[in-house]
Amino acid sequence: MILAMYSIFVFIFIGYVAKILRLVGNKQSGILLGFLLNFALPAQIFNGTYHAEIDIAFLFMCCIALLCNICAAMILLLIGKLFHIHKDNIIVLCLMGMLGNTLYLGLPIIKGALGEDYANQVVVYDQFVTGIPFAFLAPIILSLGGKGTFSLRAVMIRLFKSPLFLSLICGFAFRLIPFEIPQDLFVPLQSLAQTATPVALFAIGVQLELKGILDWKLTSLLLTAKMILAPLIMFCFVYFVIGGFTNQWRMALLEVAMPPLVSGVVLAIKAKLNGRLALNSVAFGLLISFITIPAWLFCIENI
Repeated sequence: MILAMYSIFVFIFIGYVAKILRLVGNKQSGILLGFLLNFALPAQIFNGTYHAEIDIAFLFMCCIALLCNICAAMILLLIGKLFHIHKDNIIVLCLMGMLGNTLYLGLPIIKGALGEDYANQVVVYDQFVTGIPFAFLAPIILSLGGKGTFSLRAVMIRLFKSPLFLSLICGFAFRLIPFEIPQDLFVPLQSLAQTATPVALFAIGVQLELKGILDWKLTSLLLTAKMILAPLIMFCFVYFVIGGFTNQWRMALLEVAMPPLVSGVVLAIKAKLNGRLALNSVAFGLLISFITIPAWLFCIENI
């Protein structure tokens, strides 16, 4: 896992340096994100969904992980109400506290910690626990920020226009075919999918902003809930209810412990909420994760 985290750091650092030296501008960054969202990630999701081992136990694990994230968000909501934190800040706290960087950061970390066998499951996990909830939350957050009204129809249209969701559906549909597709046909798709992680990490580095720490108390509160409290809830559930950690539950706990989702920053800014708080949570969450993720892995491997 150390090698995986080193690779993550290098890709993010290269992106950050490219931004500082102005080697990459908004135009190039937009092209990269377009390639990532419309080609590389859909290829990764389709390939992962088709090849992943998905059963009732896996779906149950995803539900528990999502509930742990929701619990952390509810605790942040309660604290916000008790201490009379501004509504815009509470929305950002709950949004960023619930959604984690389960794919861009989670995939290489899980590969390094648990091996290649769990990479496909990470892709499916990300869609169930992060991607689909984000698609439902985005219109709600925008409506709370005064950018329109929420409607279920708008959510469904947004969902079925998403290349990521459509690739998930196609992956499940192809699993229903009564014969196995030859692996050779997946080679170009897998090559395209392999570009997703480095491009995503590079894009994170380009978006990274380390100037100033505004709302450091709120940032600390958010990261404590997202990266310590949520995985602690899952740790207690697995230890006392399940009775111990399998590799699949280790994967779920590490994913729950990931820092906040990068896309949440874009949503917070678009909804005219506290974008600086969202950005700080991502930037400093990435840095802190190099300490907290190995610490969580040590805990679950030595109980």
